[in-house]
Amino acid sequence: MTPIVRHVKVKSDASPYDGNLIYWSSRMGKHLEATKRVATLLKKQKGKCTHCGMYFRESDVLEIDHITPKRLGGRDEYKNLQILYRHCHDEKTTEDGLVVKYT
Repeated sequence: MTPIVRHVKVKSDASPYDGNLIYWSSRMGKHLEATKRVATLLKKQKGKCTHCGMYFRESDVLEIDHITPKRLGGRDEYKNLQILYRHCHDEKTTEDGLVVKYT
């Protein structure tokens, strides 16, 4: 028996050439202007920040983060990577206890 797979229709005004990196990367896992790593992570996360749960927008500053920091034994592979807003990345890094405080 073949399982039924439902597909979400493309927005009527969307085009891969419209510059909407977040929409197309989240949808397809690839985009002309994004690296493969960024596009794959956006698709995996369904266009959301895993720290705060908010959807990314085109103008947002995004950073790739290691879920388990490399200093704590994390590896540089997709299952240990996520995309976060820059400010969420700063918060997570602080929570990980990896910020060097200067006095």
